[in-house]
Amino acid sequence: MNKFNKLIENPSIGMIIISIDLPADIISYLTNFKLTNIKPFIYIMPQIFKRELDDKSPLLKKIYSAIGKLLF
Repeated sequence: MNKFNKLIENPSIGMIIISIDLPADIISYLTNFKLTNIKPFIYIMPQIFKRELDDKSPLLKKIYSAIGKLLF
C-alpha cells in the first residue's frame, strides 16, 4: 500500500497494473479507488500463470457480486 500511495501521488503516472494476489481488504480499497478517481487508471490483472483461475479470489467475488446487483 505504501508503494501504491506513492505511485498515485505522481501526476506523471497514468496507469498502474497490479498482477499479484491481494487480500480482500486491499481489493476492496482498490475497487473503491477506481470508482472515485479517474487517474491513474488501475488495472488488476488476474493471475494468468495459475493453472486454473480461482473463482473464489477476492477480485472475482467482488465482480460477481457487482454483476449480480446490476442484474437483479
